[in-house]
Amino acid sequence: MSMNISEKIAKRVAERNSWNTYEIPTVQKVCKLLCNQKSSQVVFQSGIPSQEEIDQIFPISKVNWDLLRKPRLDKIQSTWIGHATMFVQMGGWNILTDPIFSRRCSAVQFAGPERYRLPPCTIEELCKKENVGVDIVLVSHNHYDHLDYNSVKELAERSLEQEKPMHFVVPLGLKAWFQNYVPDSFKGDNQVTEIDWHETCTIQRGTNEIQITGIPMQHWSNRNGFDRDKTLWCGFKVATTTTNSVADATATIDTNTATKTYLFSGDTGFFDGLFDIGDKYGPFDMAAIPIGAYEPRWFMREQHTNPEDAVKMMEAVRAKKAFPSHWGTFLLTIEPIMEPRERLYEAMVEAGKDPLTFSPSLIGETFFF
Repeated sequence: MSMNISEKIAKRVAERNSWNTYEIPTVQKVCKLLCNQKSSQVVFQSGIPSQEEIDQIFPISKVNWDLLRKPRLDKIQSTWIGHATMFVQMGGWNILTDPIFSRRCSAVQFAGPERYRLPPCTIEELCKKENVGVDIVLVSHNHYDHLDYNSVKELAERSLEQEKPMHFVVPLGLKAWFQNYVPDSFKGDNQVTEIDWHETCTIQRGTNEIQITGIPMQHWSNRNGFDRDKTLWCGFKVATTTTNSVADATATIDTNTATKTYLFSGDTGFFDGLFDIGDKYGPFDMAAIPIGAYEPRWFMREQHTNPEDAVKMMEAVRAKKAFPSHWGTFLLTIEPIMEPRERLYEAMVEAGKDPLTFSPSLIGETFFF
């Protein structure tokens, strides 16, 4: 007998709970976290330097729209919008990950963690003014810093306005959320597809094809405080193969055929299954790996990698190059906001690896992999 979606999600929750690297937070641990003296920095957002100081040490880079309008098909081109939001271009497809353009990552916009670094562009610029567009939106899970209502709503509206179809790919259980809250994601030629771990969604446009596979990650879901683990969470493997015969006339390519693989991790703690992911789905040409929101370690270890774990994860999943995500935008935990960048470099050197293969960028910068 086939399982329904709720049963499939429950099976994955039980699977994660069986991992020796995961522990369900107890009430005692949560209370200890809330009573931590440094936690007030997060609650009151008091651990953020002045904007003038941040502008000096971590300026926002101006988006190079010419690069985004004419991406190379033989490379993975990635532009960091901030936090876990990446604009990834590969194989002639424009992909936006965990889009959050809002001022706050919260259920409301008058309270909650506020951006200390603004996005380098708006959705209107990306989808309309600069003539770039978004083909696919990947949402890894339903936490507010990854699934932002205002952003996905505007993306769906812009796609209808521009008559450019948008495909939302989400973990099991989130399709119903989109049906309830973002009806435009189902209108016109827009689509929402939900997938399980190890399940692949294939999207075609003419003779051009992209495959997106749900990848297990050690995390959890919760939207309203009463729905913990009722929807799935996942990373995504994205694979494209392009040839000159299907290349966009505005793009450039050096070779006749280019096959590329990309891993978007979403959120995860380090777990042994990452080695299995590398063996089964790797190697990856590029992986977006989280490096922030990791302190205090006794509470965050199960759900968020720190820079040292991120370096180990890069090796485990067999990524040729990695891009650090999930930092530099919101104050979510108690470590200093620039510490992830500093510790990542130190961790790469300590591991004997080339720091340039896993190097932070500025928000708004575009890199090739």
